[in-house]
Amino acid sequence: MFTFGGGAGWSLSWALPVQMFARSRVNVRRSLEPVCSSVSIQLHVRKTSSTSTFSRLNADKMRGDRDGTSESRSSSIRPGKTQYRLIEYVEDLDGYRPGGYHPLSIGDDLDEGRYQLVDKLGYGGYSTIWLARDLQVARYVAVKVITADASIYAPEASLLCSLAKSPARPGSETIPPLIEQFWAVGPNGKHRCIVTLPARMSLFDAKEASTFGLFRPKVAQSIIAQLIRGVAFLHSEHIIVHGDLHLGNILVQFPKVIDHFPTSELYERFGEPESEAVIRVDGKPLSNGVPANVFSSKTLPLLQPPEARFSDEPLSFASDIWTLACTIWEIFGQRPLFEAFYPTADGVTAEQVEAIGILPPEWWKKWSRRLEWFNEEGELDLKPDVSRGHDSMRRTWDKRFGYCIQEPRAEAGLETVTEKERRAFETMLRSMLVFRPNERATVQQVLHSEWMKGWREPALEESWSTVSSVMKGK
Repeated sequence: MFTFGGGAGWSLSWALPVQMFARSRVNVRRSLEPVCSSVSIQLHVRKTSSTSTFSRLNADKMRGDRDGTSESRSSSIRPGKTQYRLIEYVEDLDGYRPGGYHPLSIGDDLDEGRYQLVDKLGYGGYSTIWLARDLQVARYVAVKVITADASIYAPEASLLCSLAKSPARPGSETIPPLIEQFWAVGPNGKHRCIVTLPARMSLFDAKEASTFGLFRPKVAQSIIAQLIRGVAFLHSEHIIVHGDLHLGNILVQFPKVIDHFPTSELYERFGEPESEAVIRVDGKPLSNGVPANVFSSKTLPLLQPPEARFSDEPLSFASDIWTLACTIWEIFGQRPLFEAFYPTADGVTAEQVEAIGILPPEWWKKWSRRLEWFNEEGELDLKPDVSRGHDSMRRTWDKRFGYCIQEPRAEAGLETVTEKERRAFETMLRSMLVFRPNERATVQQVLHSEWMKGWREPALEESWSTVSSVMKGK
């Protein structure tokens, strides 16, 4: 079984044609001019599937745990002191070392001059991703440059080829071809480079660029339906667990027309790259393996399923179902189902219990700080230390549906969800958000849910029709 999870090495995109925004905001860097585009899902393969591959939220570091204990079993905070001044929304600068990232900059050439870097698309714990101009074919591509150490174990190219060659089934059309792979040698080692179709921004950024932080109802329905279909294809055909589904990993693809744009026109339409100088905190000069400047790229933290915290079981298909449900909710509305100002393990668990109900007994007893939010029956009973910013009224599922979905749609002048669709939508999501993984709906059950049958097909047909019309210049 292949397991995917955030940050361990590579991206895989699949095209999902959808109509994007109601209206773009002024933020040119984070918006797209076309009202119609494609999106893709970014997947990261991990080095092993033998243990749970969800990264844990580090409750101890973020809340100053008084008793020194936490159910969070690993930390995202690296040991030691950084050598460089802080720059937000870039890769870990301490990763520029032997075995680490390949130092690159806009304008650099790769693969003996074939690919010229024109912008940065993203980064992960084991790679940076760049928009490049293919000078041989006159097109734009995405080039993922993997760290030297991670390049040794990188099965993504063969997996991409395998997925692309699969028999045609619902969802298989979303798998793009691998364009090529090559190696780049630099001061930090030898790096595997994967070339695929390019993507510009995440759905998270796309929502931020819209006028009210909302997709139009038909757009949301179309994205959700295609997302479910793509996950179903991965689960049923290839025994693949994604492990990192969230809006930051669903990417808006450039329309094919950009291949005809020179780089100058691309910058004029989408904004120029934003860079900051890398400076050592001790004032010493940078080593040969560290770039003089880095380029920003905003990412989205992940809210994880409860078993990532309370269970020792490996990552499973059921974990995907939980994160898929959270992603569906956020696509459908303006705000996520679970929110926390500081996303600590305890804060996220409290949100889950408040919205869905009490944890299974074995997990409830394991949660040492439960009585700071609830009584032993799971009723809201906030203590002073955690009550700040909370109105002390339980934010139930119905209340969240109101302020996350219905009220923002009404304020934006968009169609609100009918009672019939609301019931079908809630039934589908609640079946996916069951605490015990073995009791959650499978993706096949989600595919055949009332909501998918009743609302996905018209939205999909409208989306494809709009894409076709725009690309033909109508």
